[in-house]
Amino acid sequence: MEFDMLSLGPARMDVFVGLPEEEINEACSIDRQRCVIELGFGDKVPVKSMQFEVGGNTGNNAVGLSRLGYKAGMLGTMGGEWIDLRALEVLKKEGVSVENVTTVPGKFGFGVVIGYQGERTILSYYPESECLFKFKSSDDAAKWTYLTTAGGDFECFYEDAVKWVKEKSVRMAFNPGSRQIKYGAEKIKYAYEAAEIIFVNKEEAAALLHENLDIKLLLEGMKKLGPKLVVITDGPEGAYAYDGQKYWYMPTVPAPVVERTGAGDAFGSGFLGAFMKGHAIPEALKWGACNSASVLGYIGPQAGLLTAEKMTEWLERNKEIIAREI
Repeated sequence: MEFDMLSLGPARMDVFVGLPEEEINEACSIDRQRCVIELGFGDKVPVKSMQFEVGGNTGNNAVGLSRLGYKAGMLGTMGGEWIDLRALEVLKKEGVSVENVTTVPGKFGFGVVIGYQGERTILSYYPESECLFKFKSSDDAAKWTYLTTAGGDFECFYEDAVKWVKEKSVRMAFNPGSRQIKYGAEKIKYAYEAAEIIFVNKEEAAALLHENLDIKLLLEGMKKLGPKLVVITDGPEGAYAYDGQKYWYMPTVPAPVVERTGAGDAFGSGFLGAFMKGHAIPEALKWGACNSASVLGYIGPQAGLLTAEKMTEWLERNKEIIAREI
């Protein structure tokens, strides 16, 4: 099988816990100035809602592109316990091939997403990564790969993935996770250099470059790490792109915000959905913004991911909002 996109790494199941929405209550509070949700020691906090959803950057990317009509698959390792096996069943129902995912008994990944007043804090657990970059069939191939977050000891998997990408001349998008950001760019420079596109948010770019720079300097600094194209998202402020010659800015598409988890992943899969069809960077930014805006209206990172038909509707409805050079 030849995949349009092969997403590399694990997915997992997350539980989304909604706290009561009153601005001030006895159980919890929010301080937007300090960017914190506060829960008291020893408190029994009432929960307004709870729901399980598949998450993880790898799965979000694969589902996002599958919804847009691409042949998407995953390759990596996941746990062999019921919670990861359930996540795999959900991914298969979304049309994602998981034949190249190896399950490891006794391991699992899990996340707890605490949502309050439109903000969220994520408790994230991935087990140690297995050094297993392996296809089930020697005939499997891919036009694109998406390299993203992984657990501890991830570098062996990264090295094998990038080696394969180079040997097979596969185009690669790279979205380093928080663990890879903390690890530093120099130690995995080969991944940045192999990337055709890199996706990071503004805070991640500043952490990688050890500077709180203005957006153009961040774009330039990320470009110097090696990728051909840099895309930086900045939450409600919009998104930016730079290809070494031109800078673009894309404002957000207005939409109600229910929960923010997965908005960045949705932007990435929307952008790639357009870019892989040959659309220009400004159009790809528009697809990303629409996909991200849709996801904000749902709990979890995948419920709001757009199909090709829905993407057309969003693009038409927001045709006045366009990317511009800066």
